[in-house]
Amino acid sequence: MKSDRFGIEPEITAKVARKEKGQFKWRVYEVPISYSGRTYAEGKKIGLKDAFNALYCIIKYRFSD
Repeated sequence: MKSDRFGIEPEITAKVARKEKGQFKWRVYEVPISYSGRTYAEGKKIGLKDAFNALYCIIKYRFSD
């Protein structure tokens, strides 16, 4: 793993997607969770910039080692 902050989830997603075409088949399960997000008043700090950063990480790690 090379990412930190918000890039770690897209890096894992891209690497797992790439591995499915190789010799090993990975099973990905969706598991329900309960989550209550923070509001801006409570200190929410994620925005549109983070969405573009995540998209960049997905593309970057999908096609590189």
